[in-house]
Amino acid sequence: MKYAPVVLIVYNRPKHLLKTLNSLKKNPECKYTDLFIFSDGFKNDNDQDQKKVLKVRKLIRKVNFFRKKKIIEKKENLGLKKIIIDSINYVMNKKSKVIVLEDDIIVSKFFLNFMNTALNKYRPIKKIWHISAWNYSISVKSSDSDAFFIKNMNCWGWGTWKNRWKKIKINPKFFEKKFTKKDKYLFNLNNSFENFSQITRNAEKKISTWAIFWNATIFLNNGLCLNPVKSFTINIGQDASGTNTVNPQLLNNRLNNKKKFKLPTNIIEDLGMRKEIINYLRRKKDNFLNKILRNF
Repeated sequence: MKYAPVVLIVYNRPKHLLKTLNSLKKNPECKYTDLFIFSDGFKNDNDQDQKKVLKVRKLIRKVNFFRKKKIIEKKENLGLKKIIIDSINYVMNKKSKVIVLEDDIIVSKFFLNFMNTALNKYRPIKKIWHISAWNYSISVKSSDSDAFFIKNMNCWGWGTWKNRWKKIKINPKFFEKKFTKKDKYLFNLNNSFENFSQITRNAEKKISTWAIFWNATIFLNNGLCLNPVKSFTINIGQDASGTNTVNPQLLNNRLNNKKKFKLPTNIIEDLGMRKEIINYLRRKKDNFLNKILRNF
């Protein structure tokens, strides 16, 4: 198997990062994998921030369970949007695919197995743009496979390929012009979710986020995103410690520990799973989950 490099974005949460690293260490594929760690700089006017960033940097220097490791420490604070985009661009200049994690994601011991299997399997299929390791906590009574395709993207542990990523557009005005009323309805998962409002709020400079632009780019190109039926990751950062965080109650909190899984061969959006997600979001509308995800 050809293993994708892992990009790990870290900032000022040493306790979260330690849990992320400990979970990653359980993945046997680490010994075949190159790791790129990007450490955002501290805010110059904040002594506590500086102390936490220095603790994080002490932790990442001790990581020794990957094939190779490269650490890039930023001298200034770039913020989440810029450091994620810059970091992925940096690695994509050297590699053809990538797996991306942030410092508040705990992974299953089969996370790298799932991600690499999917990235290798679907690399030639240009309609597929994105591999996600996370899914909503929906109940699925039966399924023909352990993953499915949908046109909306999740970013709590994910991967893609260079020839897809290079097409990302970060200009909110571009999407405001391109999206029709029908596009917005579908992009908003039949108005069960506030996706397009993030584009508008970025245009108005009320928020500064990155993931919505990758999501919108995929959507406009009629691309598909692979999602597991059961998540291989847990987000532990929903405790007010990060940039976009709210109370973590009811978030998916059980890891998928399935070593062998069946991936879909029919390359179309799974409308049944899409409906399940829409129904789930409508039940949770206006609660913390919407508040979290509408800011990515």
